[in-house]
Amino acid sequence: MTVEPWVIVVGMEPAEPGSREMLELVLAGATLELALVVVFEGPGCGHLEPDVFAPWRQLIDFDLAELRARQPRSALIPSGVTAIEADEFKQLCRDAAGVLRL
Repeated sequence: MTVEPWVIVVGMEPAEPGSREMLELVLAGATLELALVVVFEGPGCGHLEPDVFAPWRQLIDFDLAELRARQPRSALIPSGVTAIEADEFKQLCRDAAGVLRL
């Protein structure tokens, strides 16, 4: 049986250096052993900047969630994060168990 993931869309830029509220919400879902896909889009791609991304890396390192970026600001996105197009994003959301926008 295939488990459909929950999609968490991060569309808000980081509030301030060291702010981890959005990451904490994703980690809470991971503790429930939910299949998660985190999609950064628009201003939310600011979380992918090198000086901010380090705490998010644990999601990749411990296989807690898949990370994707829709229209990232820079051509260089962190390793382990996959760039996706609009059509892929729409399909991902259609197939998801649910979508949460942050």
